Amino acid sequence: MKDQKEISTIPEILCIGFFCHDLREGEYILGGTASYASLMANNLGKKTAVLTSVGSDFKYFDLFKKNNISVLNKLAEHTTIFKNIYKGGIRHQYIFNRSERLSLKDLPKKWAKAEIVKFCLIADEVDFSLLSAFPNALVAATIQGWLRQWDAEGKISPKPMDWEKLMSIDILFMSDADIAGFEDYLPIIIKNAAIVVITKGAFGATIYRGDEIFEFPSFPVNEVDPTGAGDVFATAFLIHYHSTKDIALSAAFAHAAASFVVEHVGATIPPLPMIQERYEHYLKHYL
Repeated sequence: MKDQKEISTIPEILCIGFFCHDLREGEYILGGTASYASLMANNLGKKTAVLTSVGSDFKYFDLFKKNNISVLNKLAEHTTIFKNIYKGGIRHQYIFNRSERLSLKDLPKKWAKAEIVKFCLIADEVDFSLLSAFPNALVAATIQGWLRQWDAEGKISPKPMDWEKLMSIDILFMSDADIAGFEDYLPIIIKNAAIVVITKGAFGATIYRGDEIFEFPSFPVNEVDPTGAGDVFATAFLIHYHSTKDIALSAAFAHAAASFVVEHVGATIPPLPMIQERYEHYLKHYL
């Protein structure tokens, strides 16, 4: 738990979802959309808060404290663990030790006044009741966690959802892997969210706004590990769109930010000056 003073401070951006451990070559590295999103928001100069659930075994509390990110933790028995295996460019995922589900009663009142809210789903951890808690915010969601189910061995597979539950979301982020198998629902998804962003890894992003469709290429780099790139893209897009209301500029900025993540293994979050340099390059050569 955070102290009362910190909880009573209104953040500029609130991220909601699990921090987690990613199991890689026998070691636990930092994972989770909320991790990448909050660190990216902090690097972009936003006063950042996170509502999450992890166990006392979580290894990275000090990282968020060092970056002055306010974290309210719903204590779980264990921290959620993911294992990602890439074969032929396809990701196979496993989940272990899922933490506690987050609901409206877990939200501090002052945090409900955040200007920007990002739902950071990885394991169906957020109750839909929370979607109605932010009527005055720019609300976005990376919804992959609502589309996941898993078997007794932890192997993750897709599951359907009621897309009309997303009507209160302003910007919805999905990857091409998330939408696979649900392509027929895309018109319904577009109808229920003001802006729908589908990231396609090295192949860029497609963005829908009503009847409009936009295509933006990725920033070309040598890819080492794509984990977290979509989360950084989404956060950078969201924050830039909040200030500019411009889809093209926001996509360019987001691609510039995400390009740094794929060049490294783990949570490598670029600082603003480095992003700005690639952003200007993107505007000149790719927009």
